[in-house]
Amino acid sequence: MRSCTTSAALFWLQLFVLLKLGSASLLQRAAALPTPISFPPAQNWDGPDGPWSTFTLRVGTPAQDVRVLISTASQDTWVVTPDGCETSDTSCQNERGAVFNYNSSSTWQKQGTYELFYEKNLGLNGNGLWGNDTLGLGVQGSGGPTLNNQVIAGIVTDNFYIGMFGVNPKPTNYTSIEGYRQDSYVTSLKKQNFIPSISFGYTAGAPYRQKKVLGSLTLGGYDASRFVPNPHSFTFAPDNSRDLVVGIQSITFEAQNGTTSSLLPFGILAYIDSTIPYIYLPLEACKAFEKAFDLKYNATTQLYPVSDSQHADLIARNASIVFTLGDDVKGGETVNITLPYDSFDLTATFPVVEDSTRYFPLKRAANDSQYTLGRTFLQEAYLTVDYERSNFSVSQCLFQDGSQQKLIGIPPAPAPSLNNTLSTGSKESSSSHSTAVIGIAVGVSVLAVAVAASVVSFLMIKKRRARREEEKAKADLAKAEEEAAERVRLGFNKAELGTADHALYEMGGSDTFEHPLPPLAKEKADFFHDRGDKHELLAGNVEFSELPDQKGPVYEMYDASSTPVELPADMPRELPAAFPSRRSSAMTPIIRSAHQTPPLRSSVTSPFNDPPGHLSPSSSGSRRSSNQPSPIERRMRRTPPNRSSTLNSTLSASSSAGQSGPSSPTDRSMNASPRSDELLSPISPIIGSDEGLSFTEQTPSPSSPQDSPIPTPSPDWSGRSRRSPHIAALRSEDSRRRERRRRNET
Repeated sequence: MRSCTTSAALFWLQLFVLLKLGSASLLQRAAALPTPISFPPAQNWDGPDGPWSTFTLRVGTPAQDVRVLISTASQDTWVVTPDGCETSDTSCQNERGAVFNYNSSSTWQKQGTYELFYEKNLGLNGNGLWGNDTLGLGVQGSGGPTLNNQVIAGIVTDNFYIGMFGVNPKPTNYTSIEGYRQDSYVTSLKKQNFIPSISFGYTAGAPYRQKKVLGSLTLGGYDASRFVPNPHSFTFAPDNSRDLVVGIQSITFEAQNGTTSSLLPFGILAYIDSTIPYIYLPLEACKAFEKAFDLKYNATTQLYPVSDSQHADLIARNASIVFTLGDDVKGGETVNITLPYDSFDLTATFPVVEDSTRYFPLKRAANDSQYTLGRTFLQEAYLTVDYERSNFSVSQCLFQDGSQQKLIGIPPAPAPSLNNTLSTGSKESSSSHSTAVIGIAVGVSVLAVAVAASVVSFLMIKKRRARREEEKAKADLAKAEEEAAERVRLGFNKAELGTADHALYEMGGSDTFEHPLPPLAKEKADFFHDRGDKHELLAGNVEFSELPDQKGPVYEMYDASSTPVELPADMPRELPAAFPSRRSSAMTPIIRSAHQTPPLRSSVTSPFNDPPGHLSPSSSGSRRSSNQPSPIERRMRRTPPNRSSTLNSTLSASSSAGQSGPSSPTDRSMNASPRSDELLSPISPIIGSDEGLSFTEQTPSPSSPQDSPIPTPSPDWSGRSRRSPHIAALRSEDSRRRERRRRNET
């Protein structure tokens, strides 16, 4: 009876402790889960194909504010650099969302020039100057998160006139850096516990709704006040470069009087991409749009322009377009997204067109890889993406006056064993009850474990004790038998050595044995004066090889006491030096061919050139008296002239002769920019951009020796001296023979 009471008390105590620990763990986990981040939009409408609601980023150190659009396809951040506009054109910089001067950032780490890669299937190419720098959300002082060492690309191309902020979590790899891998901004937020999961909710904003409804971006969740929830979700496509793919099962034109017509002859799979503004559809669908809206295609601009009279007529008709979306091109659950004509009423400016004009944002797709629902579609659609569960949803936007923001966090993906227990209903209900579902599942598991542990402890306690004692006895017996068998195997029954029962054995000794030396070894011992009686023990007849004695040529050292002999030499020519200009501190080298020979001239002060009217010492038939010193002796005896006077004499002689000073040749600069075909892409090798790419680096100018008393030649950008140290190498073999002949005669 006492045993039953004790077991029951133990059961309830264990159950109470386990439930307490489980509830505390759930509360601690809920308290540690961060909340989603709302990225506030700027109060601006930008873009040459919009207008579009932009967002402000802080880039670099100190921070520089730039406005960008949201890209659901890219994982990186693109910002316009000063090279994208003229230096004094402030209107261009404002139209492009302001520029980021990477030379003014102390934390900028340049990686190189790479291809932008995205939207290549649509014919939009471009390169960027890639690097890493500090990146923050919102204007300065807004309190948004700031992360260091984020991937940033500086762009100048007009194909992407405004920068982009990528919300895709794919990492970035630089192909020129082995094993380099940089997390995206969204992934970094999750790893640093800023957001609960790798997810986002986004809508582009609608300037035609109410009082211009701005865009909305929520990281780690979504804003439930911006859309009408629906129970349908879509799965990711297998191609991670086009993951947000939906099946457009139909597109319906709805007139104000209620008449409808189909605009899509067959179902297609389309990619949702906010990087571009257009909607790419098959040619058959574009023809149907042309008929329904009375549009005319401009082959030059590849746009559908809308005249003022046509615009007024379309506004009066107030037609709508309904997109029916499913997970495939037909069948299954579907979602309807309705776009009024106002959402297609956009304005194109430079550089899209020369003059501002209204246009209909429809594009003719060349193939099925171009079917895209761009930013126009996301004016009326709210996109929620959960990368941890590989699914997303598309909902109709909700526009209500005075609606308050309602941020809902998407929790991190649970363990695989709990996937089937989660609800797949509406986003708001599934998110609000996800914590409760997890808590119930954990509580039931804890209760089951507690009951099972108590029952097993109550019924098996005695058998467990008996089993332990029996197992211990068996183990002791087995150990004793094993020790006995080991003693028998070793041949003695006692546990210790060294008793008198065992005979002691000692290794037999012998006299010292001397190995006779072979003849070659004996010679070696004699050579080192080893005359002792003991000799080195050799392992065998070891042969020693000696290098053969070859008599080579004997060279005589220089005798300082001998009389030096003067050797005649050809007339050396002095190379002119080029002097840096004093007009500017920066010197621009003159680029010439690497094989171009520098021009030569004779200096009037050179000891190897006589004044006009004198004979040259090396001229044929020249004579000089025995007491007249040679040119070499004359130069050795004479005090070296002042270099400044030599320079002045040389320059005045050149000017009086009507000759211009020679230019110094230089090799190609080692700091030249790399060729475009050698640039690498983070995904694939660079394909040349369709426009010139120029990024200006601020490099220090070479110092000018203005205060030096001795003029110095202009710097050689190739790293090679302008004056050749090998003048004697210019003499031919015939000249050398003549010198030796003259020396022998002398």
